[in-house]
Amino acid sequence: MPYYAVARGRKPGIYATWDECKSQVNKFLGARYKKFSTENEAQNFIKEHSFLATQINSTEAESAKSIEEGINKVDFITDKDGYVNVFTDGACSSNGYKNARAGIGVWFQDHHPLNVSQPVEGRPTNNMAEIQAVTVAARQAKKAGIKKLRINTDSKFLILCITEWMSKWKSRGWLTVGNKPVINKVELLEMEKELEPLIVAWNHVNGHAGIHGNEMADKLAREGCMQYKSQNKQG
Repeated sequence: MPYYAVARGRKPGIYATWDECKSQVNKFLGARYKKFSTENEAQNFIKEHSFLATQINSTEAESAKSIEEGINKVDFITDKDGYVNVFTDGACSSNGYKNARAGIGVWFQDHHPLNVSQPVEGRPTNNMAEIQAVTVAARQAKKAGIKKLRINTDSKFLILCITEWMSKWKSRGWLTVGNKPVINKVELLEMEKELEPLIVAWNHVNGHAGIHGNEMADKLAREGCMQYKSQNKQG
């Protein structure tokens, strides 16, 4: 009898069937789950990941305090219209293949406490990385009390998604022109929700063109990509 261990999902626990497990982890951002042949192994998997989650939460709490203290000491790059500039980027190696890895980069200023370099949560694709980078940038901006944010990205796909395509996809019930489901619907809606309280201006920059902010965001994204660990999906 198989044992499906869900360490991170809608309701963590051990499930007897893949369908039960799937209902807990499907489209759940950052889900952690695995199939085992014994109940003991499944329990150990959940305990191990619960311990890691506790450690991460503790570290995040300490980081949040450090960030809060550091924000007042570091300037933002603000333009004449009062927009704070942030550069975002996503990186993915072996995009579309089984061994793909992806990461995100968010850059406000050199050595800024709100800069982020981390692996993608969920499917490791280039588009997923670009979307999650903006989602995280919006969260960081709100944490600092920023109201107006100029997002600089080299992803035309991302800008078109938010400024043109999303409204059309919504009107068609989240179907593309070819009548196929929009692949990144969940992540796009999450990004939209995080951006909603902000006044946002989008700016497309050319990648690898010597633009310092873009180069730094790319570096952070590539470092995040190296931290990515594939999830072992069972079914």
